[in-house]
Amino acid sequence: MKEKIICIVGPTASGKTGLGVELAKKINAEIISADSMQIYKGLNVGTAKVTSKEAEGIKHHLIDICDIHEKFSVADFKKMCYDKIEEILSRNKKVIIVGGTGLYVNSVVYNMNFDEQEIDFDYRKYLEDLSKKTSNEEVYKILQNVDPESAKVIHPNNLKRVIRAIEIAKNSNILKSQHMKNEQQRIGKEDNKYDFLIFYLDWPREVLYDRINKRVDIMIKDGLLDEAKKLYDMNLEPNNTCIQSIGYKEFFPYFRGVCSLDECIQKLKQETRKYSKRQVTWFKNKLEILELNGQKSKEELTKEIIKYVL
Repeated sequence: MKEKIICIVGPTASGKTGLGVELAKKINAEIISADSMQIYKGLNVGTAKVTSKEAEGIKHHLIDICDIHEKFSVADFKKMCYDKIEEILSRNKKVIIVGGTGLYVNSVVYNMNFDEQEIDFDYRKYLEDLSKKTSNEEVYKILQNVDPESAKVIHPNNLKRVIRAIEIAKNSNILKSQHMKNEQQRIGKEDNKYDFLIFYLDWPREVLYDRINKRVDIMIKDGLLDEAKKLYDMNLEPNNTCIQSIGYKEFFPYFRGVCSLDECIQKLKQETRKYSKRQVTWFKNKLEILELNGQKSKEELTKEIIKYVL
């Protein structure tokens, strides 16, 4: 019988962390984080990284494993995640994967291949220079033209992913979006080592948006501004993953003195709500999910999940 691996996914502020901890306590499990920003050291408040108090003694993996200047790919995550699954199982514990980065989850659930393609560094520099001279939006328009499906799930400000998708379209006979579809079809025909059960926390949109707004307010009280200022003062390259992500760059205009703090906070709330919408689209369209009512208590949801596992 295949080992069951539980995945808890959903948009930001949907309660994934708390549910993961509650479930782990009940089934003797450890948690693997599937969050593309929580891997970075020093970015705690803005990434909603689990605190020691919130963890309640449950071991979490793939958090704080990279320096802000380091590069980390989805292929890196896939390999490390599989290694952690084996390590946890060897201790006779269950595995729970918790996170909102859809591509990370897909890479593991579908055992996706990430063939390294030759990089045209001149063309990459051209795109990076174009974003500096004009805007990220201009580079994003190129992606919309060459691979509209990928453009739907990649944020215009995620310059690194936008450029990579354009490179794939330019240098390959298969678009990035088509590659992902092929991978999902491929894994459906192959014998997967694990039985992944994917539980999605569903919320009414307006309720979720209210939770997001309140979470941002709490983050501000918990020191998000100081964290963003430290990142700003590092003067990182424009294509650095940490300054492209939502949660920090929204405050940079305030540090430059061109926007008020309140304007930046409202911008962060707006961008986070937009991001949550993309997350919802991703999980509902690209994964076979079991939907859970996010408005139920952690205890109720835990019981529902356990019915599938035991």
